[in-house]
Amino acid sequence: MLPLDSVKTLPSRFIHNVEGLSDLQRNDGSVPEDNYEEAKAYLHALLSEIPKLTGEYHCRSYGEALIADINAWLGLDLSTPPNFSHSRDCLEAPEDGHLFFFLGPLRLANGNRKGFRFETFISIREEPSSSRYIELYKAYPHPKNICQSSHLLDGSSGLTSGNNIVFFPENICGDNKLVHQQYAVFFFNKFYKIFNEITIPAIQDHILGFNISNSTINSYRECYMARCVWGYLHDYYHHQGIRPFDENIHIKTKWYTGLLEEVKVDLKTYLACCSDLNIINGREVAEFILMERLFRYPLEVDRLKNFDSGTGLFLLSYLYKHNGISVEQGGKINLHVPLFESIFSQLIIEIEKIEALSDEAYLVKARELVQAFLSVPQDDNYFTLPNWLYQSDFIQNNSQDTVVSFERNELYLSMAS
Repeated sequence: MLPLDSVKTLPSRFIHNVEGLSDLQRNDGSVPEDNYEEAKAYLHALLSEIPKLTGEYHCRSYGEALIADINAWLGLDLSTPPNFSHSRDCLEAPEDGHLFFFLGPLRLANGNRKGFRFETFISIREEPSSSRYIELYKAYPHPKNICQSSHLLDGSSGLTSGNNIVFFPENICGDNKLVHQQYAVFFFNKFYKIFNEITIPAIQDHILGFNISNSTINSYRECYMARCVWGYLHDYYHHQGIRPFDENIHIKTKWYTGLLEEVKVDLKTYLACCSDLNIINGREVAEFILMERLFRYPLEVDRLKNFDSGTGLFLLSYLYKHNGISVEQGGKINLHVPLFESIFSQLIIEIEKIEALSDEAYLVKARELVQAFLSVPQDDNYFTLPNWLYQSDFIQNNSQDTVVSFERNELYLSMAS
């Protein structure tokens, strides 16, 4: 357990300047000409605080790279998107128990805002380390692991409001192509509130055939630890097989291949948790995967353009076609869970079969597989809702709030037993 005196916060004026700049940016990160002077004032204010903050957070070299990237943007033209490749590549993954600080133009994977906009945050890494977790790491050894289970401590509104729990280098605005993913920070302390306030109500209101028996729903701490297990195994399976993610990042970060990759590794994690009773929190993780992937991700506010929503809707449709779910009279979705293992195993085989193809064929077949279950719309959305889903009340009549916000004190609850 991390001591609460390890908690760090960001100066309120620093966050204010970041959010002020973010409000001025277009979706590509650039700033309209009418807002140049205001944006420059925010950038100069940030420049004045970076040396002190990065000194306090023990990342001076990153601070120097940030200053260089900001000055380079100021020296060009704010009407062009910022290029933060240099500072992106200077960021180093935090050691367990250490802080991690970020500032820059970031595209969030989930939430209620679009495009590349300035964000900032401070987090602290904590990996589960008791004997049961050590046994997990030995049974599923992952020498390539670059994921950091973390507590978000403080940040700008894009991080403290909304469901985004991930930070990837490929989501930082930059001109230079990312060659290797050197870090991947996960704010697993946000998961408890998301799970309890969005996911569970969605299940209770719209789903049949599934009784929630998760032992972590009353404990921020236990929920954090179980979510770390999901994160570890998820990344473990990213790095297995004939196309490990780290060696195929150029192709597995594209829309269709990436969607199938996310589904595949979660299904492998689910099957492992169902079959290996030695996995700590395995039952809880299996429930997390089903409930989150199937019934929260599709509820994102921008669901028809959202990557995670696409994974959930694809998997729902695959299950529907293979009789794993049905829509009952009254619109409730009924889960036929005993069939899931065989259906999931079949889908994994289908995905891995196309992974064995050449890059060009892989891209084509991945698109064909996804589009067999998610149709391409005529508008600017990425896909349409499956026709069968209109028979249910899951999305059509779901009136609950699907975005949560966090106060500072809530973020610290996962650090206490």
